[in-house]
Amino acid sequence: MIEGTHSNPVFTSLGMFIIDEINFPDLKIDGILGGGGTFAICGSRMVLGSKESDKCAWIIDIGNDCPEEILSELKSWNTGGVFRFDFSRKCTRGWNGYDENEFRSFKYLTPKKRVTITDLKTYPWMLNSKSFHFVCSPNRCTELMEELSAVSETHKDVVIAWEPIPDCCSPEYLDATIKILSQIDILTPNAAECAAFFGEKEPTDKINCERIARKFIDYMSKPGSGIVLRCGKLGSFYIQSEDKAIEWFPAFHEKIEGDQNKVIDPTGCGNTFVGAFATAFVKCDKDYRKSCVYATIASGACIEQYGLPKVSFDSDNNELWNDISVTDRINDYLKRNKITV
Repeated sequence: MIEGTHSNPVFTSLGMFIIDEINFPDLKIDGILGGGGTFAICGSRMVLGSKESDKCAWIIDIGNDCPEEILSELKSWNTGGVFRFDFSRKCTRGWNGYDENEFRSFKYLTPKKRVTITDLKTYPWMLNSKSFHFVCSPNRCTELMEELSAVSETHKDVVIAWEPIPDCCSPEYLDATIKILSQIDILTPNAAECAAFFGEKEPTDKINCERIARKFIDYMSKPGSGIVLRCGKLGSFYIQSEDKAIEWFPAFHEKIEGDQNKVIDPTGCGNTFVGAFATAFVKCDKDYRKSCVYATIASGACIEQYGLPKVSFDSDNNELWNDISVTDRINDYLKRNKITV
């Protein structure tokens, strides 16, 4: 059975839907909605709002063990997603483990079902997307770019946002990563992943975060391309390939006194950030500043609970995420941090 909305997307993620088990040093939670694709679509969905919700596209592989509440939540977003039901297999499930320093380990608990460009050919409206989200190894990113160029006449005009998977952020994969950078628009690992390509530990100050990012920027030659580095409590920053300009953005929950009690679970916040950034990048004519604000807002909402933020509507039919509208979150963030966009 397949469901989906046939609309030319603003954003299409090739990330997966996963059911997560999350393990903290003193807490274990199982059966949580997750997956790189799911979180990325959540970020995109927050930017687009309910009126354009069908313009974020993805493929959601549902197995024979998907809880009805998870399926209902996914459907409530009203995205341009396609639900592929296969009752001969279980849902892709993942194990997330955090140590006392919030370092995350991940492994699959069931066989994964990867989404490919070939899959998108079955749903050709997805190939007309204005942006694509790849979360994969550098070699897989190269393959996806080749596959996309073979099936899409507009592939040179779309925005490609690439998240390298943590397992491939190491010196072994550095050359393959450098080779693909000239073909993508946005490189967006987190600071620890970026540093790991050079065998370094996660930088803990802004100077070293910037130093690590600069090691990649000269290899990005596509017009308007850049690096958006996610740096945890330090916030995030972008560096553009053409003028090498850098601008930092504080984390959403950083500056409110006592606000750290709202920082519950970082799982998926990076994916959410990227989905929101890529979507806003298209919607805002490749404006890095506006896109970083939207991305910060989306990841800030993501971190406030285990799993995904909840969408609802107020009495005036305004869309809310965790009972706060995106507009109110943006206004609050800009005012607190004296940012103008």
